[in-house]
Amino acid sequence: MTERRSSFDDLDQARQLGIGRLLLVARRDFLARSTQRMQAHGFAELSNAFVSVLPYISLHGTRSSELAQNAGLTKQAVAKVVKQLETDGLLRREADPADGRAFLVHLTPLGVERLQQTRTVAAEVENLYAEILGKNEREHLRHLLLKIVRPDLKVTETSDI
Repeated sequence: MTERRSSFDDLDQARQLGIGRLLLVARRDFLARSTQRMQAHGFAELSNAFVSVLPYISLHGTRSSELAQNAGLTKQAVAKVVKQLETDGLLRREADPADGRAFLVHLTPLGVERLQQTRTVAAEVENLYAEILGKNEREHLRHLLLKIVRPDLKVTETSDI
């Protein structure tokens, strides 16, 4: 029985320290701190729907199919999210001039305002992380994450991103 418990303990520790889990927990931490900061500023709370697609919408418009792929959502789920965010006044859709069957999703002026608010809050949270880690370690973390998620970018640790 002791051997089995030890095996379970080893497995549990491996799960707790796994990179995937740590990234998920870090994301939750970032979102929780961001929500706190949004409230502290009196900014409107962002819906989960908006948070799920916001990072993937170009300021020049994004095809809904590309949005689905980048956000890891089905086209049907993106259509539902976009419709809700249109109703909320944050997004608008227009036909893609390059392909009449496709739609481009654009931020409305209110959506851009929310984007600016989230950028302000994200910078504050990143500054909190710099207080925890130190500025150099925070930038090292950014560099390592970029190497994972954007290997096409040749970013040096001293680059200004």
